[in-house]
Amino acid sequence: MKKLFFCLALSISSLFVAPSAFTGPGESLGNTKNDCNTSSDSCDITPTKFSTKIYRVALCTSNPMPSTTLDWDGNGCVDVYNSTTGEDTGDIFSDTGATLSADNISVPTAGSYTHIAALFDKDFKVGSHHKVYNAGDSTDPLGERYYSTSSGGAAVGTADQVQMISGEFNTFMPQIACENDAAFVERSATTEGYGNFLEAGETFYGKILTSTYQIPTTGGGSIETESAYCDGAKYLLSIVDKATTVGSDTTGIHIKILAPKGLIRANQGSGDGVITGFTAHGSLMAVKVLPITGS
Repeated sequence: MKKLFFCLALSISSLFVAPSAFTGPGESLGNTKNDCNTSSDSCDITPTKFSTKIYRVALCTSNPMPSTTLDWDGNGCVDVYNSTTGEDTGDIFSDTGATLSADNISVPTAGSYTHIAALFDKDFKVGSHHKVYNAGDSTDPLGERYYSTSSGGAAVGTADQVQMISGEFNTFMPQIACENDAAFVERSATTEGYGNFLEAGETFYGKILTSTYQIPTTGGGSIETESAYCDGAKYLLSIVDKATTVGSDTTGIHIKILAPKGLIRANQGSGDGVITGFTAHGSLMAVKVLPITGS
């Protein structure tokens, strides 16, 4: 029997031992993992709701796109999941998790693989909640808890009222023009923030692709307001050089979609405890594949 399990880690850093430096004010009182070092301005927080469209997950014996050409077959890739039209996961944090067609799922051929590659749609939805605290003080809230609304606004309420807003992966660097290589990124576990996401020795390769699987080289938007984007973005290709072994006794695959801190931000306003809105930001997303053995 083919099995596929999807789960989304509430905090990517919870998968590993997280240094206390990554905690934020109020976290122990119900806030998600965050980068709030002040009680004002924009703050990276962690999603509590997340949905995406996924097209393909594969294990490969080498990087399927080391430069500008995507080549699954030539780099020894075998499918874990493959859908030509893609499938929406729905909110992976929900009680039922993701439900995807069994026809698109396969247990890969036994062997050793060096890379995990996943092809997502550039569009996603994300939501979370947040309460503003005095900088560095996890016991002194400045206001009520706010949750994200579908319009990107903020409303006073509880964590279970969170609504999802729309986000896009159409550049990795909204502060520079697309022709300056903003459509791809390479980061190691030693890069600031990525140690919560990658294990030692691993590297994340992210690429924005067009509908023809090309890396866009033109774009628009404003560099001054950090709203630059790449033309024709359709997919996010996520690649991690993580060793994975599939044995002859593997009966299923556990896929974890990793949506880390920073995919959603809370605007903490002027420091009076009032959150003025939430925004979604395409920054980083990947998968981990864990073989399951047994009957």
